[in-house]
Order: sequence, then C-alpha cells, then structure tokens
Amino acid sequence: MPPADITPQQRLAAALERRFADHGRSLTDADTAAAFHITLGQVRQMLEGARVEGVLTDDAHADLDAMIEGMMGAPGMLA
Repeated sequence: MPPADITPQQRLAAALERRFADHGRSLTDADTAAAFHITLGQVRQMLEGARVEGVLTDDAHADLDAMIEGMMGAPGMLA
C-alpha cells in the first residue's frame, strides 16, 4: 500500500507494532493484544478518575480518551 493510502489509524497501528517488536512482542499475538487492552482499559479508568477529581478538564479527558480508543483498535488492524 503506498504511504498516501495509509490512514492515520494504520500509521498508529504500525508505530505501535514497531514499538512492541523492539521488545520481541507483537500485537498480532492474542495474549499480547489482550494484555495491551487490559492496560489501556486501566489507563482509561485512571484518566476518568483524573477528570472526576478535576485534574483533567472534560475536553482534555475527551481528547485523551479518543487517542486511547484509537490505540485499542491497533491489534485488529494488524491481524
């Protein structure tokens, strides 16, 4: 696929996969993908707590949550 045809989500998935590959892992591995999703779920809970406590504004929380949501789709884009 030519670079111009790659979506931002595909670029993100590829970047995350490269980072995992640097550590001998792959998001195409079911166990690694599951651990990735569990971790991101916990990060989302932490950010929600920060929003509730006033550490993050609603807008900042929404932006960060959308980024994490995009990251959560990476394993499915690589399969």
